Amino acid sequence: MKRALACAVAVTAALLSAPATAHADGDAFTSVPLPFLWPRAELQDVAADDSGGVWIGGAQGAYCVMWFDTCGLFSNGSPVVRRWNGSAWTEYSLKGWTGQGQIRSITSSGGETWVGGGTFGPSGSSDYLARFDGTAFQKVDKPTGVDLDVISTGPAGTWVSQIAVGDGSPFRLHKRTGSTWTGYDLPLRSASDLQALTATDAWAVGSRYGDSGEGTAPAIAHYDGSAWTSVTPPPTPADVDDSFVKVAPVGADDVWALTRKYLTHWNGADWTVVPLPDGLTSAGDLAVDGNGAPWVASSQDGAPSPYRYSGGTWHPAALPAGLAMHDITAMPGTSAIWGVAHKAGPSDPAVLKNS
Repeated sequence: MKRALACAVAVTAALLSAPATAHADGDAFTSVPLPFLWPRAELQDVAADDSGGVWIGGAQGAYCVMWFDTCGLFSNGSPVVRRWNGSAWTEYSLKGWTGQGQIRSITSSGGETWVGGGTFGPSGSSDYLARFDGTAFQKVDKPTGVDLDVISTGPAGTWVSQIAVGDGSPFRLHKRTGSTWTGYDLPLRSASDLQALTATDAWAVGSRYGDSGEGTAPAIAHYDGSAWTSVTPPPTPADVDDSFVKVAPVGADDVWALTRKYLTHWNGADWTVVPLPDGLTSAGDLAVDGNGAPWVASSQDGAPSPYRYSGGTWHPAALPAGLAMHDITAMPGTSAIWGVAHKAGPSDPAVLKNS
């Protein structure tokens, strides 16, 4: 990591003032047969592991029976976690899970796979955290007082963050140390993602308060193995209420980070800011394939997605008719991208991969 990262730098950026044009070039996704799921299922997250497998998580059997403008009868459903081994799906038990709810997050790297979940709705909570031991997910006590938000595992260890409370107190990350958690102050208002390249090279992204004291602005921090320090963010327009949603470090001087409005890239000295393609107004997920090309998925239902960015151009992918992809993952060391998607209805999930 260059010294410019640790100090205030004079950032020069290639900021494109007009939305980028997208050009179709044959990127196509096909459906992977689903495992058996109960009716009204939804897939929330997808993660590839280092053994060539793909994990999916979500819920099945959820329902809401409307009574005027509220749910008269409501169920969170039951959690779903499955792994694709190249030819079939395997279900693994969630030890210590009680009641209804969904798996919201899956993270996998270096032989470690963790999941997080809970209930949703106005009184929902994220209180289930578990680690895969090779045969089942074993519940792990979360840090005291933390309602789980970000969960990440990788070369710098396993981390969790709390949901931002907005009371002015320092935002905290917690790293798994043996059988306990070690807290770290993070110089962000909130965190949305954390990814590591090595034990001494990790990135966290999220938001800070806007310069006017209102709204939010993108914020980013770097971990050197001992502490988190703020990094000068890319010069996205100050008048846009925005925040980072994902980060993908590829090398010490090769980091992609995604805001809701822009794709950005750090080359070790400067940031480059790339507007999203026409038609994609809010980004939600980011993955970088084995060729170094970033892929972006939309956070909006019905929006065209995903797109691959290469050669200074956005390339839209073709999906099976009627599907909207919302979460993506890159298979390590390959050009393969997997994603979870859904149709217009609430009970039509799909798993897709590029061909």
